[in-house]
Amino acid sequence: MRKMILALGVIVILGITGCASDKGIDESGYSKVPLVNREGKKLDSADAKRLYESGRDFLTHGQPSKALPLYAEVQARFPFSKYAVQSAVDTVAADYDATDYNQAVDAADQFIKQRPRNPDVPYVYYMRGMSNFKRDNGGLLGSPPDKRNVAYLKQAFSDFSLLTKNYPDSVYAKDAQLHMIDIRNRVAAFNLGIAEYYLRRHAYVAASRRAQDIITKYQGSDSVPRALEIMEESYAHLELPDLAEDTRAILQTSYPNYLLHRSEFYRQRAGNKAGYTLPSMDSDTPAQQPPAASASGNGTSNGS
Repeated sequence: MRKMILALGVIVILGITGCASDKGIDESGYSKVPLVNREGKKLDSADAKRLYESGRDFLTHGQPSKALPLYAEVQARFPFSKYAVQSAVDTVAADYDATDYNQAVDAADQFIKQRPRNPDVPYVYYMRGMSNFKRDNGGLLGSPPDKRNVAYLKQAFSDFSLLTKNYPDSVYAKDAQLHMIDIRNRVAAFNLGIAEYYLRRHAYVAASRRAQDIITKYQGSDSVPRALEIMEESYAHLELPDLAEDTRAILQTSYPNYLLHRSEFYRQRAGNKAGYTLPSMDSDTPAQQPPAASASGNGTSNGS
């Protein structure tokens, strides 16, 4: 029995070191830096409670990088204590606060794998989602539109979705839902940028397919009206007048205010100061008529 417990302890320690090797932790899970609290007092012989509370003190005072070695020490020296479990949870938060989002995701994965029924799992899912949300998404602003990716945003959406489905009563569920809406709009806008890219290069088949993908997968996002416009324009260039007319009819029926308020819609979407209050794009009851200078007519030119 004792050998089994020792073996389990080794497994836990190896799991910890797998995602902590570059945090000042050696291969056995112990800190390679002197352990001190915020007052500078040495913690070499401190028990689990004191080590954990000292790490927590660093974390709550905005010093997550100094908290991480203490959390690792708790897990290495006291793997079966309650403080080891809480240190594992706080390690995810500390990595996140240190903007080490890759490590935060690794720490979250480790926690969920080892403790799938722990009551802190909803929080860990939430933090994994937030970490993926913040991760570098392949240079979204620096690469050509058709070469960019939103893999981490999609992974964040999956994390938040798991949280809301499996833990709907969690205090984190509502914020996860709001982030899912934001991610859906971001990914839709990302795909819209690719559709615009193809349209400018007269790749009308590719543009129409990308726009159709937005309409199919991201219904409700604010990119859908422009996606319908791109489809209409692409079909017209491809000499498919019936499809172009049908798309135009869908746009006018589903988003009756869009064509009238297009310019202001894209001005506000770009973050510019509002010229007037926009009505809902999918409502046929306008909040107010746009100023004459702002009316954009019924053409299909891009207002973005």
